[in-house]
Amino acid sequence: MTESIVMVLIAMLIGQIVLSVPVLLLPRATRVYRLPLVLFLCASGVLALNAIVPVLLPSWYQVYTVLGFPMLFVLCPALRLYIEGITTQKRWILNRAKLSKFVLLWPAVLISGAVALLPAQHHRAMFVTDDMPAGPYVVVLACAMLVLMCFWLLECGFTLLVVIRRLARFNAQLKESYSNLDSPKLTVIRKLIFIAVCIWIFVLVSVFLSSLLEHALLSRSAEVFVALVLIWSVTFFAMQQTTPLLQPQPASKVERTDAPTLSPSEDTGSKYHKSALDECQSARIVEKITQAMQNSKLYLDADLTLQKLSQASGISPNYLSQALNETLKMNFFDFVNHWRIKASKSRLLSSDESVLNIALEVGFNARSSFYKAFKKETGMTPGQFRREHANPPTCD
Repeated sequence: MTESIVMVLIAMLIGQIVLSVPVLLLPRATRVYRLPLVLFLCASGVLALNAIVPVLLPSWYQVYTVLGFPMLFVLCPALRLYIEGITTQKRWILNRAKLSKFVLLWPAVLISGAVALLPAQHHRAMFVTDDMPAGPYVVVLACAMLVLMCFWLLECGFTLLVVIRRLARFNAQLKESYSNLDSPKLTVIRKLIFIAVCIWIFVLVSVFLSSLLEHALLSRSAEVFVALVLIWSVTFFAMQQTTPLLQPQPASKVERTDAPTLSPSEDTGSKYHKSALDECQSARIVEKITQAMQNSKLYLDADLTLQKLSQASGISPNYLSQALNETLKMNFFDFVNHWRIKASKSRLLSSDESVLNIALEVGFNARSSFYKAFKKETGMTPGQFRREHANPPTCD
């Protein structure tokens, strides 16, 4: 019964991959970002066959191990490249420097070549019955595989740290470009990435503890089910992503009275250390966008982005971001929410509307984000603010 469940789950997993790969590669605009994901999915599909080939095609198992063993060392770098590609704000391409992340793949290919030269009985002893055949060739091969697997576990841990750090930086970049992080698109993206990272942590810990305790923590069916959930969540997220998550910032629409023109390499610098924007120019930019907020009430637009503010003010997104960070010491997200909180205060005191209605009126997408921003700005909840300021005490 267990084997039947495993077969069904593996069939579902491979079917998911076979159906997803052509769909992922079809749009040309996102093909370069999705190619590492396709490598990840294909490697996962090949590795999933490890539970089927020995049962259905035992005579082909040696060929499978030769082809399948290197696939294990495709997973981590492919996942890293995919996360890097979808979270960058610059034009992303696959080049030789990025392909160098597959550093463990090449020794794995060499080891696979050595496995191909094993006699069939020795291969069966090593990979099926877990016996150790005699002979220096087999001993050296087994030691090489063990060492490489240790490096793979270290690579998995390193990949996890890199992905978490990258996603933290990405979350900060979102606040530089969006005034609301509760839009359906961003919410789905963040949840699915969170699920994928959690599953990756779970798989990594499970593999490590299984190796340490010398027995599997999960049954074969449970392992395949976890892999199926990981593949589904990642592919579902990828299919929702029809454009880069962070749009590149154009540098063309900058008024010369507010700031000088920079070269493209300087305008996209994240630290602004090469920018020619001085304090006076930065102050003028802040004054201009402050007037735009007061007069046009741009903050009422729940979908206000840095790009929209750039178009309304005629100032490049990079200069806007720099002026906010250096002059007001806040990012775009906090700047817009400051104006929304300011507008909400008068509504809280002058009407009996619900907090949710007021939050939506001033530009928030959700009650929870309004509460969080309001408490960060004032030190109290909207309800506390209304109670304390609606009827201020009078002096006798």
